[in-house]
Amino acid sequence: MEDELREVSQSLVVELAGSIGLRNSRLAQSVIGPLFRPVTDRLARIGLTFDRNALQSGLSRAMGITLEDFASQVTSRGAQVFPPEGPLLVISNHPGTYDSLVVASQLRRDDLHFISGDIPFLRKLPHANQYFYCISDQENGRMLAARKAIRHLQEGGAMLVYGFGHIDPDPQIYEGAAELIDHWSPSIDLFVKAAPQTRILVAMVSGVVSPKWRNSILYQLRSNPVDRRRLVEFGQVSYQLLFPRRLMTSPRISFSQPAGVEELRRESGTQQVLPAVIARAKALLSDHLEWVKTLN
Repeated sequence: MEDELREVSQSLVVELAGSIGLRNSRLAQSVIGPLFRPVTDRLARIGLTFDRNALQSGLSRAMGITLEDFASQVTSRGAQVFPPEGPLLVISNHPGTYDSLVVASQLRRDDLHFISGDIPFLRKLPHANQYFYCISDQENGRMLAARKAIRHLQEGGAMLVYGFGHIDPDPQIYEGAAELIDHWSPSIDLFVKAAPQTRILVAMVSGVVSPKWRNSILYQLRSNPVDRRRLVEFGQVSYQLLFPRRLMTSPRISFSQPAGVEELRRESGTQQVLPAVIARAKALLSDHLEWVKTLN
């Protein structure tokens, strides 16, 4: 177990070095390793526990158990509407931190799969890794991951994709969440064209970023909005790993009504579902924020 823990922790050190463009620098890893070892060791331990739970209890339960290390309570709305089986494409905003844990724990579909970057940490989790289609550095890496996702939908599985593709503003904390929905990826139509029986569900997550970290000095260290949000995410999650349960968030999630491909095409007035998905996502976000106000 300890050898396995060290190996997974080292993969996280490599990932941290890669985040600053020094993945292959042994010098950078030798500096980052001791500095962040308490963070990487704890995350490695959480990851290995998640991997065992995914094997023994299924993905959804494993995600929920893991989320307990970071969040005190998840409040959901609309979780009763999604189909328990059959091809399902869940399109979500991506405020970062542990939003995928929030979605998966509430969706309760153990056949839910994800498209992810090629993260060495995930490759070290043999059971959980099967749920992730990682985009490799190969020239056609993105297309290969998309083909796997399409095949999974064609076989009746569920997929989670992020509409924007980059880290979004947490709509409870940042401004500009609605505007970014206009930039959701047209690849959504690629999936449903190849798997036309797919039902589509929109999810909206908020409350995963702490106001304390949004207002920290880290936010001021970058000028690019996406980089700012990434740095805040890094600071918050590192703090939560270093000081377990000292900071616990209260995520909120809303789900739309599921819709079929033809229904969305009629709403769009074209053969593309994306315009209708964007309209539904904006309406869901507006309703979600009004609902959140009633919880505070």
